[in-house]
Amino acid sequence: MNESKHQALNLLRKAEEDLSFATSLSKDSGTTRRGVGFHAQQAVEKALKAVLMYHEIQYPFTHDIKALMKLVKKAKVPLPPNSHDFSRLTPFATVLRYEDEEWGLSERFSLDDMLGYAEVTLAWAKSTINGDEPEGV
Repeated sequence: MNESKHQALNLLRKAEEDLSFATSLSKDSGTTRRGVGFHAQQAVEKALKAVLMYHEIQYPFTHDIKALMKLVKKAKVPLPPNSHDFSRLTPFATVLRYEDEEWGLSERFSLDDMLGYAEVTLAWAKSTINGDEPEGV
């Protein structure tokens, strides 16, 4: 296995861990959207970076999902299905990580939405890196 794929798979494992954290938190009645959103954002971010790493594309140190998706698109790698809304998670790794208020977040942006974005992105990344069909997409 080449080094880029090895590093990409390591990032993918970390993304899976973040999705697991987000899923566990979502089942706790006392959890906040901020906690689930943070780990869902991290899962999406790391999955995107894993695909960029696999394709040997340098990426900046950023939590900006939209910027990472632009790099994926620029490399002519197909984006995950329905990815146009994934950047809604970016504030969870930036502003909402430190602020008490959920600034301008729509109540319609549910925990299921957050988890769904992470699940779809992980399935896409696994498919891209391993060359198989994504599960459940």
